[in-house]
Amino acid sequence: MRQAVLSGRTEGLRPSQRRRLEQLAHRRHPADTVAERLALQRLAEESRDLELPLTLVLDARGLCRLLWIGPLEQAGRPAERLGGPPRRRGGTCRLITCAGAGRGGAPPPGEQEGIVALDLEPQLWLRFPWKTAPGGDWPAALWRPAARGEQAWQCHEHGPLSALCDRDPTTIAPAGDLPPLPPAATGTAERVLLLTLTSGDAGRNRERLAELEGLVRSAGARPVGVIEQRRSGESPQTIWGEGKLREAALEARRLGASLVVTDRELTPVQGRNLERVLDLPVTDRSELILDIFAQRAASAAGRLQVELAQLRYRLPRLSGRGRSLSRQGGGIGTRGPGETQLEKDRRAIARRIERLQREVRRLGEHRARLRQGRRDLTRLALVGYTNAGKSSLLNALGRAGEAGAVLAENKLFATLDPTTRRVDLPDPDGGPPLSLLVTDTVGFIRELPPQLIEAFRSTFEEALDADGLLLVVDLADPAWPAQLTAVRGILTSLRANVPCRVIGNQIDHCPAGELERARALEPAMLFVSATADLGLQNLRRELRHWPPPTAAAAVPTSQA
Repeated sequence: MRQAVLSGRTEGLRPSQRRRLEQLAHRRHPADTVAERLALQRLAEESRDLELPLTLVLDARGLCRLLWIGPLEQAGRPAERLGGPPRRRGGTCRLITCAGAGRGGAPPPGEQEGIVALDLEPQLWLRFPWKTAPGGDWPAALWRPAARGEQAWQCHEHGPLSALCDRDPTTIAPAGDLPPLPPAATGTAERVLLLTLTSGDAGRNRERLAELEGLVRSAGARPVGVIEQRRSGESPQTIWGEGKLREAALEARRLGASLVVTDRELTPVQGRNLERVLDLPVTDRSELILDIFAQRAASAAGRLQVELAQLRYRLPRLSGRGRSLSRQGGGIGTRGPGETQLEKDRRAIARRIERLQREVRRLGEHRARLRQGRRDLTRLALVGYTNAGKSSLLNALGRAGEAGAVLAENKLFATLDPTTRRVDLPDPDGGPPLSLLVTDTVGFIRELPPQLIEAFRSTFEEALDADGLLLVVDLADPAWPAQLTAVRGILTSLRANVPCRVIGNQIDHCPAGELERARALEPAMLFVSATADLGLQNLRRELRHWPPPTAAAAVPTSQA
Protein backbone atom coordinates (compact mmCIF):
# COMPACT_ATOMS: atom_id res chain seq x y z
CA MET A 1 0.00 0.00 0.00
CA ARG A 2 1.29 3.41 -0.90
CA GLN A 3 2.00 5.36 2.26
CA ALA A 4 3.02 8.85 1.11
CA VAL A 5 1.34 11.26 -1.29
CA LEU A 6 3.19 13.76 -3.49
CA SER A 7 0.92 16.73 -4.05
CA GLY A 8 0.93 20.46 -4.72
CA ARG A 9 2.69 22.09 -7.67
CA THR A 10 3.62 18.83 -9.38
CA GLU A 11 3.02 20.11 -12.92
CA GLY A 12 6.24 20.71 -14.81
CA LEU A 13 8.43 18.52 -12.60
CA ARG A 14 11.14 16.70 -14.45
CA PRO A 15 11.13 12.90 -14.07
CA SER A 16 14.36 13.04 -12.08
CA GLN A 17 12.93 15.68 -9.72
CA ARG A 18 9.75 13.70 -9.20
CA ARG A 19 11.76 10.55 -8.53
CA ARG A 20 13.91 12.25 -5.90
CA LEU A 21 10.89 13.79 -4.19
CA GLU A 22 9.13 10.44 -4.09
CA GLN A 23 12.20 8.88 -2.50
CA LEU A 24 12.14 11.59 0.16
CA ALA A 25 8.43 11.05 0.75
CA HIS A 26 8.89 7.31 1.28
CA ARG A 27 11.80 7.73 3.69
CA ARG A 28 11.07 6.77 7.30
CA HIS A 29 12.13 8.99 10.19
CA PRO A 30 12.87 7.85 13.77
CA ALA A 31 9.77 7.86 15.95
CA ASP A 32 11.63 9.14 19.02
CA THR A 33 13.17 12.18 17.30
CA VAL A 34 11.72 15.07 15.34
CA ALA A 35 13.21 14.03 11.98
CA GLU A 36 16.25 12.51 10.30
CA ARG A 37 18.87 15.17 9.58
CA LEU A 38 20.14 13.64 6.30
CA ALA A 39 16.63 13.55 4.85
CA LEU A 40 16.12 17.21 5.75
CA GLN A 41 19.39 18.17 4.08
CA ARG A 42 18.13 16.58 0.87
CA LEU A 43 14.80 18.33 1.38
CA ALA A 44 16.66 21.65 1.51
CA GLU A 45 18.50 20.84 -1.71
CA GLU A 46 15.26 20.08 -3.53
CA SER A 47 13.59 23.20 -2.13
CA ARG A 48 16.50 25.35 -3.34
CA ASP A 49 16.43 23.65 -6.74
CA LEU A 50 12.69 24.21 -7.19
CA GLU A 51 12.68 27.61 -5.43
CA LEU A 52 9.52 26.45 -3.70
CA PRO A 53 8.78 25.59 -0.06
CA LEU A 54 8.46 21.88 0.70
CA THR A 55 6.50 20.45 3.63
CA LEU A 56 6.60 16.92 5.07
CA VAL A 57 3.72 15.57 7.18
CA LEU A 58 5.00 12.80 9.48
CA ASP A 59 2.82 10.55 11.62
CA ALA A 60 3.69 9.22 15.10
CA ARG A 61 5.69 6.32 13.64
CA GLY A 62 7.85 8.64 11.54
CA LEU A 63 6.19 7.71 8.25
CA CYS A 64 5.61 10.49 5.74
CA ARG A 65 1.95 10.83 4.82
CA LEU A 66 2.21 13.88 2.56
CA LEU A 67 4.91 15.87 0.76
CA TRP A 68 3.43 19.19 -0.27
CA ILE A 69 5.16 21.23 -2.99
CA GLY A 70 4.56 24.97 -2.76
CA PRO A 71 3.11 27.26 -0.08
CA LEU A 72 1.12 25.30 2.48
CA GLU A 73 -1.71 27.86 2.47
CA GLN A 74 -2.57 26.62 -1.03
CA ALA A 75 -3.20 23.08 0.28
CA GLY A 76 -6.83 23.84 1.19
CA ARG A 77 -7.74 21.04 3.60
CA PRO A 78 -4.46 19.08 3.80
CA ALA A 79 -5.95 16.44 6.10
CA GLU A 80 -8.03 15.20 3.17
CA ARG A 81 -4.88 14.62 1.09
CA LEU A 82 -3.05 12.35 3.52
CA GLY A 83 -2.08 8.93 2.22
CA GLY A 84 -2.22 5.60 4.01
CA PRO A 85 -4.87 4.53 6.56
CA PRO A 86 -7.08 7.11 8.28
CA ARG A 87 -5.03 9.41 10.46
CA ARG A 88 -5.39 9.06 14.21
CA ARG A 89 -6.53 12.13 16.07
CA GLY A 90 -4.77 13.39 19.15
CA GLY A 91 -1.98 15.70 17.97
CA THR A 92 0.59 13.01 17.07
CA CYS A 93 1.33 14.47 13.62
CA ARG A 94 4.41 16.68 13.06
CA LEU A 95 5.26 19.06 10.23
CA ILE A 96 8.64 19.74 8.60
CA THR A 97 8.89 22.76 6.28
CA CYS A 98 11.83 24.07 4.31
CA ALA A 99 11.04 27.54 2.99
CA GLY A 100 12.84 30.78 2.11
CA ALA A 101 16.44 31.72 1.55
CA GLY A 102 17.16 32.08 5.26
CA ARG A 103 18.51 35.64 5.32
CA GLY A 104 16.71 36.31 8.58
CA GLY A 105 16.99 32.84 10.05
CA ALA A 106 14.19 30.32 10.22
CA PRO A 107 11.07 31.83 8.57
CA PRO A 108 8.02 32.03 10.87
CA PRO A 109 4.73 30.57 9.61
CA GLY A 110 2.51 32.96 7.72
CA GLU A 111 -0.92 33.88 9.01
CA GLN A 112 -2.97 31.86 6.52
CA GLU A 113 -0.31 29.15 6.38
CA GLY A 114 -0.52 28.65 10.13
CA ILE A 115 -4.30 28.34 10.04
CA VAL A 116 -4.19 25.75 7.26
CA ALA A 117 -1.54 23.78 9.18
CA LEU A 118 -3.86 23.50 12.20
CA ASP A 119 -6.23 21.34 10.12
CA LEU A 120 -3.71 18.53 10.55
CA GLU A 121 -3.80 18.91 14.37
CA PRO A 122 0.02 18.73 14.54
CA GLN A 123 2.03 18.31 17.69
CA LEU A 124 4.91 20.47 16.47
CA TRP A 125 6.27 22.21 13.40
CA LEU A 126 9.96 22.31 12.47
CA ARG A 127 10.84 25.11 10.03
CA PHE A 128 14.19 25.95 8.42
CA PRO A 129 15.44 27.73 5.24
CA TRP A 130 17.25 26.09 2.35
CA LYS A 131 20.34 28.26 2.87
CA THR A 132 22.85 27.31 5.57
CA ALA A 133 24.28 29.59 8.22
CA PRO A 134 27.98 30.61 8.18
CA GLY A 135 28.83 27.58 10.36
CA GLY A 136 27.48 25.17 7.77
CA ASP A 137 24.29 24.25 9.62
CA TRP A 138 20.75 25.44 8.96
CA PRO A 139 19.07 27.89 11.35
CA ALA A 140 15.83 26.25 12.46
CA ALA A 141 12.94 26.80 14.85
CA LEU A 142 10.42 24.53 16.55
CA TRP A 143 6.86 25.79 16.75
CA ARG A 144 3.84 24.43 18.54
CA PRO A 145 0.11 25.36 18.41
CA ALA A 146 -0.83 28.37 20.53
CA ALA A 147 -3.62 27.71 23.00
CA ARG A 148 -4.88 31.29 22.83
CA GLY A 149 -4.15 34.68 21.35
CA GLU A 150 -4.22 36.06 17.85
CA GLN A 151 -1.34 33.90 16.58
CA ALA A 152 -1.92 30.30 15.60
CA TRP A 153 1.60 29.18 16.54
CA GLN A 154 4.14 30.03 19.22
CA CYS A 155 7.89 29.48 18.95
CA HIS A 156 9.21 26.83 21.31
CA GLU A 157 12.93 26.91 20.51
CA HIS A 158 15.47 28.35 18.06
CA GLY A 159 18.69 26.56 17.22
CA PRO A 160 20.71 24.70 14.61
CA LEU A 161 18.84 22.09 12.59
CA SER A 162 21.14 19.27 13.70
CA ALA A 163 20.29 19.90 17.36
CA LEU A 164 16.55 20.34 16.89
CA CYS A 165 16.24 17.17 14.78
CA ASP A 166 17.40 15.08 17.76
CA ARG A 167 14.76 16.47 20.14
CA ASP A 168 12.24 14.01 21.60
CA PRO A 169 8.78 15.10 20.33
CA THR A 170 7.13 14.17 23.62
CA THR A 171 9.30 16.65 25.55
CA ILE A 172 8.80 19.53 23.13
CA ALA A 173 5.09 19.99 23.68
CA PRO A 174 3.92 18.47 26.97
CA ALA A 175 0.20 17.67 27.09
CA GLY A 176 -0.46 20.36 29.66
CA ASP A 177 0.94 23.11 27.44
CA LEU A 178 -1.06 22.23 24.34
CA PRO A 179 -4.56 23.52 23.68
CA PRO A 180 -7.17 20.89 24.52
CA LEU A 181 -8.18 19.02 21.40
CA PRO A 182 -11.90 18.40 20.79
CA PRO A 183 -13.10 14.81 21.11
CA ALA A 184 -13.05 12.70 17.97
CA ALA A 185 -16.20 12.85 15.91
CA THR A 186 -17.36 9.26 16.29
CA GLY A 187 -20.96 9.61 15.20
CA THR A 188 -21.46 12.70 17.39
CA ALA A 189 -23.07 15.97 16.35
CA GLU A 190 -21.24 18.21 13.92
CA ARG A 191 -19.33 21.00 15.62
CA VAL A 192 -20.37 24.49 14.46
CA LEU A 193 -18.83 27.94 14.89
CA LEU A 194 -21.32 30.84 14.92
CA LEU A 195 -20.41 34.07 13.11
CA THR A 196 -22.58 37.04 14.05
CA LEU A 197 -22.86 40.80 13.69
CA THR A 198 -23.95 42.69 16.80
CA SER A 199 -25.60 46.03 17.42
CA GLY A 200 -25.64 48.42 20.36
CA ASP A 201 -28.60 46.63 21.99
CA ALA A 202 -27.05 43.93 24.22
CA GLY A 203 -30.41 42.33 25.03
CA ARG A 204 -31.36 42.01 21.38
CA ASN A 205 -27.93 40.56 20.62
CA ARG A 206 -28.44 37.86 23.25
CA GLU A 207 -31.86 37.01 21.88
CA ARG A 208 -30.61 36.66 18.31
CA LEU A 209 -27.65 34.56 19.41
CA ALA A 210 -29.86 32.27 21.52
CA GLU A 211 -32.19 31.79 18.58
CA LEU A 212 -29.30 30.94 16.24
CA GLU A 213 -27.97 28.42 18.76
CA GLY A 214 -31.44 26.88 18.98
CA LEU A 215 -31.59 26.56 15.19
CA VAL A 216 -28.19 24.84 15.12
CA ARG A 217 -29.24 22.36 17.80
CA SER A 218 -32.55 21.72 16.06
CA ALA A 219 -30.58 20.84 12.92
CA GLY A 220 -28.70 18.18 14.90
CA ALA A 221 -25.41 20.07 15.24
CA ARG A 222 -23.55 21.42 18.26
CA PRO A 223 -22.49 25.08 18.58
CA VAL A 224 -19.00 25.18 20.09
CA GLY A 225 -18.01 28.83 19.74
CA VAL A 226 -19.12 32.33 18.77
CA ILE A 227 -17.27 35.07 16.90
CA GLU A 228 -18.98 38.45 17.17
CA GLN A 229 -18.21 41.73 15.48
CA ARG A 230 -19.84 45.13 15.77
CA ARG A 231 -19.46 47.16 12.61
CA SER A 232 -20.92 50.50 11.63
CA GLY A 233 -21.15 49.37 8.00
CA GLU A 234 -21.11 45.99 6.29
CA SER A 235 -18.55 45.05 3.68
CA PRO A 236 -20.41 44.16 0.46
CA GLN A 237 -17.91 41.38 -0.27
CA THR A 238 -17.65 39.52 3.04
CA ILE A 239 -19.89 41.46 5.53
CA TRP A 240 -17.31 40.78 8.26
CA GLY A 241 -13.86 42.34 8.23
CA GLU A 242 -10.83 40.42 7.02
CA GLY A 243 -9.18 40.47 10.45
CA LYS A 244 -12.29 39.12 12.15
CA LEU A 245 -12.60 36.38 9.54
CA ARG A 246 -9.01 35.30 10.16
CA GLU A 247 -9.81 35.19 13.87
CA ALA A 248 -12.86 33.03 13.09
CA ALA A 249 -10.76 30.68 10.94
CA LEU A 250 -8.23 30.26 13.75
CA GLU A 251 -10.92 29.75 16.40
CA ALA A 252 -12.66 27.13 14.26
CA ARG A 253 -9.44 25.09 14.11
CA ARG A 254 -8.87 25.40 17.84
CA LEU A 255 -12.39 24.25 18.62
CA GLY A 256 -12.48 21.52 16.00
CA ALA A 257 -15.42 23.11 14.16
CA SER A 258 -16.13 21.73 10.70
CA LEU A 259 -18.85 24.24 9.74
CA VAL A 260 -19.44 27.99 10.11
CA VAL A 261 -23.01 29.32 10.42
CA THR A 262 -23.80 33.02 9.95
CA ASP A 263 -26.70 34.86 11.54
CA ARG A 264 -27.91 36.43 8.30
CA GLU A 265 -28.56 35.45 4.71
CA LEU A 266 -25.60 35.63 2.36
CA THR A 267 -25.54 36.38 -1.33
CA PRO A 268 -23.85 33.76 -3.52
CA VAL A 269 -20.76 35.97 -3.88
CA GLN A 270 -20.53 36.60 -0.15
CA GLY A 271 -20.84 32.90 0.60
CA ARG A 272 -18.02 32.01 -1.78
CA ASN A 273 -15.80 34.79 -0.40
CA LEU A 274 -16.34 33.63 3.18
CA GLU A 275 -15.53 30.03 2.29
CA ARG A 276 -12.36 31.18 0.54
CA VAL A 277 -11.13 33.18 3.56
CA LEU A 278 -12.24 30.71 6.24
CA ASP A 279 -11.34 27.62 4.20
CA LEU A 280 -14.39 25.94 5.74
CA PRO A 281 -17.97 25.26 4.57
CA VAL A 282 -20.26 28.20 5.36
CA THR A 283 -24.01 28.01 5.91
CA ASP A 284 -26.21 31.05 6.37
CA ARG A 285 -29.33 31.30 8.51
CA SER A 286 -31.76 30.72 5.64
CA GLU A 287 -30.01 27.55 4.51
CA LEU A 288 -29.98 26.32 8.11
CA ILE A 289 -33.75 26.78 8.39
CA LEU A 290 -34.23 24.96 5.08
CA ASP A 291 -32.15 22.06 6.40
CA ILE A 292 -34.32 21.87 9.52
CA PHE A 293 -37.46 21.82 7.40
CA ALA A 294 -35.97 19.04 5.27
CA GLN A 295 -35.32 16.96 8.40
CA ARG A 296 -38.79 17.58 9.84
CA ALA A 297 -40.80 16.96 6.65
CA ALA A 298 -42.67 13.68 7.23
CA SER A 299 -45.54 13.79 4.74
CA ALA A 300 -45.30 13.77 0.96
CA ALA A 301 -46.75 17.30 0.84
CA GLY A 302 -44.17 18.58 3.31
CA ARG A 303 -41.27 17.03 1.43
CA LEU A 304 -42.61 18.47 -1.81
CA GLN A 305 -42.73 22.02 -0.44
CA VAL A 306 -39.32 21.73 1.23
CA GLU A 307 -37.69 20.50 -1.98
CA LEU A 308 -39.19 23.41 -3.89
CA ALA A 309 -37.86 25.90 -1.34
CA GLN A 310 -34.39 24.32 -1.37
CA LEU A 311 -34.15 24.37 -5.16
CA ARG A 312 -35.18 28.02 -5.29
CA TYR A 313 -32.52 28.84 -2.74
CA ARG A 314 -29.74 26.85 -4.43
CA LEU A 315 -30.40 27.79 -8.04
CA PRO A 316 -28.55 31.16 -7.94
CA ARG A 317 -25.79 29.59 -5.81
CA LEU A 318 -24.65 26.97 -8.31
CA SER A 319 -21.94 29.24 -9.74
CA GLY A 320 -18.42 28.14 -8.91
CA ARG A 321 -19.38 24.99 -7.03
CA GLY A 322 -16.57 22.68 -8.11
CA ARG A 323 -14.62 21.96 -11.24
CA SER A 324 -17.22 19.52 -12.57
CA LEU A 325 -19.60 22.43 -13.14
CA SER A 326 -17.22 24.08 -15.60
CA ARG A 327 -16.99 21.19 -18.06
CA GLN A 328 -18.14 21.78 -21.61
CA GLY A 329 -20.08 19.41 -23.79
CA GLY A 330 -22.17 19.22 -26.91
CA GLY A 331 -24.42 16.83 -28.73
CA ILE A 332 -28.09 15.99 -29.02
CA GLY A 333 -30.23 17.63 -26.36
CA THR A 334 -27.90 20.53 -25.64
CA ARG A 335 -27.97 24.05 -27.00
CA GLY A 336 -24.81 23.52 -28.95
CA PRO A 337 -21.13 22.84 -28.49
CA GLY A 338 -19.54 24.69 -25.63
CA GLU A 339 -22.49 24.45 -23.24
CA THR A 340 -21.17 24.18 -19.70
CA GLN A 341 -22.22 21.63 -17.12
CA LEU A 342 -23.39 24.53 -14.96
CA GLU A 343 -25.91 25.56 -17.61
CA LYS A 344 -27.19 22.00 -17.85
CA ASP A 345 -27.65 21.82 -14.10
CA ARG A 346 -29.47 25.16 -14.03
CA ARG A 347 -31.82 24.05 -16.78
CA ALA A 348 -32.50 20.74 -15.02
CA ILE A 349 -33.25 22.53 -11.75
CA ALA A 350 -35.53 25.02 -13.54
CA ARG A 351 -37.51 22.12 -15.04
CA ARG A 352 -37.75 20.47 -11.64
CA ILE A 353 -38.97 23.73 -10.06
CA GLU A 354 -41.70 24.07 -12.69
CA ARG A 355 -42.87 20.52 -12.00
CA LEU A 356 -42.89 21.07 -8.24
CA GLN A 357 -44.82 24.33 -8.67
CA ARG A 358 -47.53 22.47 -10.56
CA GLU A 359 -47.74 19.87 -7.81
CA VAL A 360 -47.86 22.56 -5.12
CA ARG A 361 -50.72 24.27 -6.98
CA ARG A 362 -52.60 20.97 -7.10
CA LEU A 363 -51.93 20.55 -3.40
CA GLY A 364 -53.37 24.00 -2.73
CA GLU A 365 -56.47 23.19 -4.75
CA HIS A 366 -56.91 19.95 -2.81
CA ARG A 367 -56.67 21.75 0.52
CA ALA A 368 -59.09 24.39 -0.70
CA ARG A 369 -61.66 21.64 -1.43
CA LEU A 370 -61.12 20.22 2.05
CA ARG A 371 -61.70 23.64 3.58
CA GLN A 372 -64.83 24.07 1.50
CA GLY A 373 -66.22 20.90 3.02
CA ARG A 374 -65.70 22.30 6.52
CA ARG A 375 -67.67 25.50 6.02
CA ASP A 376 -70.43 24.32 8.36
CA LEU A 377 -68.10 24.51 11.40
CA THR A 378 -66.21 27.44 12.87
CA ARG A 379 -62.54 27.14 11.95
CA LEU A 380 -59.73 28.54 14.09
CA ALA A 381 -56.01 28.42 13.36
CA LEU A 382 -53.16 28.37 15.88
CA VAL A 383 -50.34 30.62 14.72
CA GLY A 384 -47.26 31.94 16.43
CA TYR A 385 -43.52 31.82 16.76
CA THR A 386 -41.90 28.45 16.43
CA ASN A 387 -41.79 26.44 19.67
CA ALA A 388 -44.38 28.67 21.35
CA GLY A 389 -46.55 25.69 22.36
CA LYS A 390 -49.17 25.60 19.59
CA SER A 391 -49.19 21.79 19.27
CA SER A 392 -49.37 21.34 23.04
CA LEU A 393 -52.32 23.73 23.20
CA LEU A 394 -54.13 21.84 20.43
CA ASN A 395 -53.64 18.55 22.30
CA ALA A 396 -54.91 20.14 25.51
CA LEU A 397 -57.99 21.70 23.89
CA GLY A 398 -58.89 18.52 22.03
CA ARG A 399 -58.14 16.29 25.04
CA ALA A 400 -56.20 14.08 22.63
CA GLY A 401 -54.84 10.81 23.91
CA GLU A 402 -51.54 9.35 22.85
CA ALA A 403 -53.05 7.90 19.68
CA GLY A 404 -54.55 11.16 18.41
CA ALA A 405 -52.06 13.62 19.84
CA VAL A 406 -50.17 16.02 17.61
CA LEU A 407 -46.38 15.81 17.80
CA ALA A 408 -45.26 18.34 20.43
CA GLU A 409 -41.54 18.60 21.15
CA ASN A 410 -39.35 21.26 22.71
CA LYS A 411 -37.55 22.07 19.46
CA LEU A 412 -37.84 24.58 16.67
CA PHE A 413 -40.11 23.68 13.74
CA ALA A 414 -41.27 20.35 15.20
CA THR A 415 -44.51 20.73 13.18
CA LEU A 416 -44.52 21.39 9.44
CA ASP A 417 -47.78 19.92 8.16
CA PRO A 418 -51.07 21.56 9.20
CA THR A 419 -53.11 19.31 11.47
CA THR A 420 -56.81 19.89 12.12
CA ARG A 421 -58.67 18.53 15.17
CA ARG A 422 -62.29 18.80 16.19
CA VAL A 423 -62.74 20.49 19.57
CA ASP A 424 -66.01 20.26 21.54
CA LEU A 425 -66.66 23.20 23.85
CA PRO A 426 -69.10 22.37 26.70
CA ASP A 427 -72.12 24.59 27.33
CA PRO A 428 -72.07 26.02 30.89
CA ASP A 429 -75.92 25.98 30.87
CA GLY A 430 -76.02 22.25 30.19
CA GLY A 431 -76.86 22.52 26.49
CA PRO A 432 -75.18 20.63 23.65
CA PRO A 433 -71.46 21.30 23.19
CA LEU A 434 -70.26 23.65 20.49
CA SER A 435 -67.97 22.00 17.95
CA LEU A 436 -65.28 23.84 16.07
CA LEU A 437 -62.18 22.95 14.09
CA VAL A 438 -58.74 24.03 15.30
CA THR A 439 -55.74 23.80 12.95
CA ASP A 440 -52.12 23.69 14.08
CA THR A 441 -49.88 25.44 11.55
CA VAL A 442 -46.16 25.70 10.92
CA GLY A 443 -44.35 28.04 13.28
CA PHE A 444 -43.01 31.42 12.20
CA ILE A 445 -39.60 32.87 12.83
CA ARG A 446 -37.91 36.22 12.43
CA GLU A 447 -36.83 36.89 8.84
CA LEU A 448 -38.42 33.72 7.51
CA PRO A 449 -36.72 32.85 4.18
CA PRO A 450 -38.82 34.07 1.22
CA GLN A 451 -38.36 30.69 -0.48
CA LEU A 452 -40.16 28.99 2.42
CA ILE A 453 -43.02 31.50 2.44
CA GLU A 454 -43.62 30.97 -1.27
CA ALA A 455 -43.31 27.17 -1.11
CA PHE A 456 -45.55 26.87 1.99
CA ARG A 457 -48.16 29.34 0.78
CA SER A 458 -50.76 26.59 0.47
CA THR A 459 -49.99 25.63 4.07
CA PHE A 460 -50.29 29.23 5.29
CA GLU A 461 -53.65 29.45 3.55
CA GLU A 462 -54.99 27.13 6.25
CA ALA A 463 -54.50 30.05 8.64
CA LEU A 464 -55.48 32.82 6.24
CA ASP A 465 -58.81 31.17 5.35
CA ALA A 466 -59.80 30.46 8.97
CA ASP A 467 -62.57 32.30 10.82
CA GLY A 468 -60.16 33.42 13.51
CA LEU A 469 -56.53 33.22 14.60
CA LEU A 470 -55.22 32.22 18.00
CA LEU A 471 -51.78 33.82 18.21
CA VAL A 472 -49.81 31.84 20.80
CA VAL A 473 -46.80 33.39 22.56
CA ASP A 474 -44.45 31.75 25.06
CA LEU A 475 -44.36 34.01 28.12
CA ALA A 476 -41.44 31.99 29.52
CA ASP A 477 -39.27 33.36 26.71
CA PRO A 478 -38.06 36.90 27.54
CA ALA A 479 -38.09 37.74 23.82
CA TRP A 480 -41.82 37.09 23.40
CA PRO A 481 -42.73 40.76 22.64
CA ALA A 482 -40.29 40.83 19.71
CA GLN A 483 -41.54 37.41 18.59
CA LEU A 484 -45.13 38.68 18.69
CA THR A 485 -44.16 41.65 16.56
CA ALA A 486 -42.38 39.34 14.07
CA VAL A 487 -45.42 37.06 13.77
CA ARG A 488 -47.74 40.00 13.19
CA GLY A 489 -45.40 41.34 10.54
CA ILE A 490 -45.44 38.01 8.68
CA LEU A 491 -49.24 37.79 8.92
CA THR A 492 -49.50 41.33 7.55
CA SER A 493 -47.18 40.45 4.65
CA LEU A 494 -49.45 37.46 3.94
CA ARG A 495 -52.45 39.85 3.95
CA ALA A 496 -54.22 38.11 6.80
CA ASN A 497 -57.56 39.81 7.48
CA VAL A 498 -59.26 37.70 10.13
CA PRO A 499 -59.91 38.31 13.86
CA CYS A 500 -56.88 37.55 16.02
CA ARG A 501 -56.69 36.76 19.74
CA VAL A 502 -53.38 36.53 21.62
CA ILE A 503 -52.91 33.55 23.95
CA GLY A 504 -50.16 33.75 26.56
CA ASN A 505 -48.81 30.22 27.13
CA GLN A 506 -46.44 28.80 29.78
CA ILE A 507 -47.76 30.92 32.65
CA ASP A 508 -46.42 28.29 35.07
CA HIS A 509 -42.85 28.85 33.86
CA CYS A 510 -42.75 32.60 33.24
CA PRO A 511 -40.92 34.95 35.63
CA ALA A 512 -42.73 36.88 38.33
CA GLY A 513 -44.24 40.07 37.01
CA GLU A 514 -44.43 38.82 33.42
CA LEU A 515 -48.25 38.63 33.53
CA GLU A 516 -48.48 42.31 34.50
CA ARG A 517 -46.12 43.18 31.68
CA ALA A 518 -48.22 41.14 29.26
CA ARG A 519 -51.46 42.80 30.41
CA ALA A 520 -49.89 46.22 29.86
CA LEU A 521 -48.80 45.32 26.32
CA GLU A 522 -51.82 43.16 25.40
CA PRO A 523 -54.86 43.97 27.55
CA ALA A 524 -57.02 41.31 25.85
CA MET A 525 -54.48 38.47 26.22
CA LEU A 526 -55.72 35.15 27.60
CA PHE A 527 -53.34 33.27 29.90
CA VAL A 528 -52.99 29.49 29.84
CA SER A 529 -50.54 26.67 30.41
CA ALA A 530 -51.13 23.89 27.92
CA THR A 531 -48.95 21.38 29.76
CA ALA A 532 -50.14 22.17 33.31
CA ASP A 533 -53.85 22.50 32.37
CA LEU A 534 -54.13 26.07 33.68
CA GLY A 535 -56.60 28.57 32.25
CA LEU A 536 -58.01 26.16 29.67
CA GLN A 537 -61.56 26.31 31.05
CA ASN A 538 -61.56 30.10 30.71
CA LEU A 539 -60.18 29.76 27.17
CA ARG A 540 -62.95 27.33 26.20
CA ARG A 541 -65.60 29.74 27.54
CA GLU A 542 -64.09 32.60 25.54
CA LEU A 543 -63.96 30.52 22.36
CA ARG A 544 -67.70 29.79 22.55
CA HIS A 545 -68.40 33.45 21.75
CA TRP A 546 -65.37 34.14 19.56
CA PRO A 547 -64.62 35.03 16.82
CA PRO A 548 -67.30 37.68 16.39
CA PRO A 549 -69.60 37.41 13.35
CA THR A 550 -67.97 40.44 11.70
CA ALA A 551 -64.22 40.92 11.77
CA ALA A 552 -62.83 44.25 12.83
CA ALA A 553 -59.19 45.16 12.49
CA ALA A 554 -57.72 41.69 12.74
CA VAL A 555 -53.94 41.70 12.84
CA PRO A 556 -52.22 44.90 14.00
CA THR A 557 -49.02 45.50 12.13
CA SER A 558 -46.98 46.25 15.25
CA GLN A 559 -47.38 46.04 18.98
CA ALA A 560 -45.22 45.44 22.02
